[in-house]
Amino acid sequence: MIKNYILHLRPKSFIPSFTFTLTGYAINPHKGATGSVAVELLSLFFIYSVLLFGGTCALNTHFDKDTGPLNFLENPPEKPKYLGHFGIILMFLAVVLSSHFGPWAMAMSAFSLVLSVLYSVKLPGFARRGKEIGIVDNLINALGCGFVGVIMGATFSDSLPDLSTILLAISFTITVAGSYPATQIFQLKASDSYAVGRNFTTLLGPTRALRVGAALLIAGLVIADLTQILFFPKQAGFSSMILFFGFNMFFLLGVVQMYKWSRTPFDNNKSRYGALIKTLLGARLLWIAAEWIIS
Repeated sequence: MIKNYILHLRPKSFIPSFTFTLTGYAINPHKGATGSVAVELLSLFFIYSVLLFGGTCALNTHFDKDTGPLNFLENPPEKPKYLGHFGIILMFLAVVLSSHFGPWAMAMSAFSLVLSVLYSVKLPGFARRGKEIGIVDNLINALGCGFVGVIMGATFSDSLPDLSTILLAISFTITVAGSYPATQIFQLKASDSYAVGRNFTTLLGPTRALRVGAALLIAGLVIADLTQILFFPKQAGFSSMILFFGFNMFFLLGVVQMYKWSRTPFDNNKSRYGALIKTLLGARLLWIAAEWIIS
């Protein structure tokens, strides 16, 4: 039974989700301020990816009625009785541990906990969970994976966010919102309506949702590039410029993939989802490498 608790944290998501906060850590001006970059990275991974992201997955699954494949968990095991409680405990632990790495890290952990509850739990006075309200589901997810991840990483070890950090956090929040429809479509059927599967994608319709997603990817990319140009105009050397160029090319490839997918959203959607996520992950890693060089 303990194994089922662990599996419902979706361990396969730990590495991909870590890129959300590693994006922020790459621009952290005080890497290693606690004495070791390696210790900070391991702590950040455990707090954000295992406790917060994994805890959110556990809490969300506890209240879900789905029995089929999940993101990063193709064959979900039986849900343990106290899975939701387990998820909440992990997220509270994240808040406690993050307090050792500065007030901003702690604040982002607490904010993530609030977002997770709003997304997953049907609260008193509300007819539905946040994930069952189209657009609201995307906003909550984007804030948790975008804004929280970047700000936590950038302020880990007691740094303070400046304007450039906030702008980059906004840009990656927008790009996460853009990729969100892709995470929903492979779980939908062509006949699903908003009444059946209440979320961002069924509200807009799969084709429109993917095209809006592609537009959001472009908007986020533009903000990230403008922030880089305006706030770091003289810091980028040749190697980092090549990496930034690769980041832009990969990201634009992701935009093209989403637009092509929108033409026939239910054809080969699992393989298209996998290809898109790998493209955007590759773009993110190139950006992280470039920022690490110049920061």
